[in-house]
Amino acid sequence: MELQNLKVSMRDGRGKGPARQLRVKGSVPGVVYGGGRDPVPVLINLKDFEHILHSRMGEHAVVQLEVPERPELNSPALLKSVQHDPIKGSILHADFLRIRLDERIQTVVSIVLTGHAEGVVKGGVLEHTLREVEVECLALEVPAELVVDVTNLDIGSSLHVSDIRAPEGVTIVTDPGRVVASIQVPRALAAEAVTVAEGEEAAAEGEEKKGD
Repeated sequence: MELQNLKVSMRDGRGKGPARQLRVKGSVPGVVYGGGRDPVPVLINLKDFEHILHSRMGEHAVVQLEVPERPELNSPALLKSVQHDPIKGSILHADFLRIRLDERIQTVVSIVLTGHAEGVVKGGVLEHTLREVEVECLALEVPAELVVDVTNLDIGSSLHVSDIRAPEGVTIVTDPGRVVASIQVPRALAAEAVTVAEGEEAAAEGEEKKGD
């Protein structure tokens, strides 16, 4: 994986007022921290940042930050969090963590389900419970996604984190016992099964009374 370059500039002014003005002008306020150095407030071009967010790594992208006016601050960085407006969905702020390319990092990777589950063919409902897992690997070896085949998943069965096969060099650190996907019995079928069971039980009781 190649690092995507993201140019940022130094940011002056703190607080909601200046940050709001920056967003109106098409910029996103952010901060770069970690790596044994002081946090640095930065300014990111909104269009450039949206391009990063729409890349394969999305809100967990690994980038090469470039600060033209302060080249000594250039560094690989992991996008740690993106704050969105809860109503408009617009980007409010971004946090970047400085990293080293020769050291393993922990980040989040999406889980993608593939295949047509056997249980779905029988009328079951596929539930995708866990959509992301945390992994540990070198920054340039972070997979874009982890694909899980659900073809053989039957009604009442589940796939767990332990069933995910990660690429070489990638370690999944999420609890291996967590359920990723399962096939549930539809409510209608479950209710029908209960009705049938109750009917059979009643019939059995009727036969016992006749015998008495």
